[in-house]
Amino acid sequence: MRNDARERALRIAFNTFRSIAIGAAVGLCITVFANTVALANSLNLSYPFLILAIPLGAYATLKIYQKLGDAFRRTTVSAIDTIHDLEDDADEGKLTPGRLSPWMGPVAYVAAAISHLTGASVGKEGVGVQIGLSIGELFTRADRRFLWSGSHGREDYYLMTGSASAFGALFGSPISGVLFGQMFATPDILRLDALFPCIISSYTAVAVAEALGIHRMVIPPFTELEASFPNLLIIIAFALIIGLMARLFIFLLGRFGDYIRKMYSSPVMSAVVPAFLVTLLSILIYGVSGSFDYNGLSLDLLYRAIDGRGVPLYAFMLKALMVFLSISAGFVGGEVVPLLVTGGTFGYAFASTLGLETAPFAVLGAIGMLSGGTNLPLVCFALALELFGYSEPVLLFMTVAMSYLASGEKGIYHHQRIAFRRRTFR
Repeated sequence: MRNDARERALRIAFNTFRSIAIGAAVGLCITVFANTVALANSLNLSYPFLILAIPLGAYATLKIYQKLGDAFRRTTVSAIDTIHDLEDDADEGKLTPGRLSPWMGPVAYVAAAISHLTGASVGKEGVGVQIGLSIGELFTRADRRFLWSGSHGREDYYLMTGSASAFGALFGSPISGVLFGQMFATPDILRLDALFPCIISSYTAVAVAEALGIHRMVIPPFTELEASFPNLLIIIAFALIIGLMARLFIFLLGRFGDYIRKMYSSPVMSAVVPAFLVTLLSILIYGVSGSFDYNGLSLDLLYRAIDGRGVPLYAFMLKALMVFLSISAGFVGGEVVPLLVTGGTFGYAFASTLGLETAPFAVLGAIGMLSGGTNLPLVCFALALELFGYSEPVLLFMTVAMSYLASGEKGIYHHQRIAFRRRTFR
């Protein structure tokens, strides 16, 4: 009995140390990554001629992944499959060796820097999560080789803590980071078995990133909607529309790439043609508006939709089109920030058209679009509380719930297990 207690205490101590180490490593790497993306965007704005290099950036990204293999481009999907397999294997009392490369993070870092330096319209959280996953894989290999044997070091825990740390550090939101790590592979199951390591790693990563001066988005202050019955009805209708918008976004995101690949058999043409269209569209937008607001992260569009400066009513369509073309060209970054910006600008257009308060609808539109696009309503609920500072829970929860229900089964994270939705809505 005494030996069992000692073994349990030793295991808890090791899990704590491991989670702190992963969180610290991810916090450091995510800070470097986020600040690199901020620098690349700043350089792109300072030297607008870099927009002309978008086709060259698409070609360089294509060559990087052609050289290394398609597995490096499908790292998040591979991580989700690995988490599923390891969970199944653990239930059967066996282990499966890792299939991920720890080099996926550095490769994605370089590709994302190219994307933002040239001005492709992509996000950054997808690469951030890949960096977290690659660090989790590094710790998995170190564990297997030097520390523990058997089931003490579960690889799915390493991957979940790595992704939790990355998401939390990127947005300065440790709670949503914890939930993301536990749920992004299986949204309808909260992996409470990984709660402790995800909490330790996510909070550690956020603390380290803040201490190192990470560059993050800062949401402008806004006035929330009152939780009244009329507002509840409006929000339900709005959230259902946002969910359908997310469904259309995911559908078109896939179809754009499929259509271009069918049109051009050459991988080079499949990358360069949509990249050229991004350049052409960027120049046309600049000729009309005098800015490149739709390139890069486009966070200023979201800020303007929230703080009252306003955006064109068609801004959400232009941003979505730029994202579709950029991702079809093979640029790397992520879809979370594009979903936030597209949803926020649509919320502004919706409220402006109906004569409603624009700021809360911009915020709820951003969060609702993200909920529908990721299939992670609880993560988005926590993100809205932490990042956006939205404190009224009734309308917020209804937004993320209804948008998720209306968004369909597919999301930006492929191979998710959503058994509840398949049983209920098919």
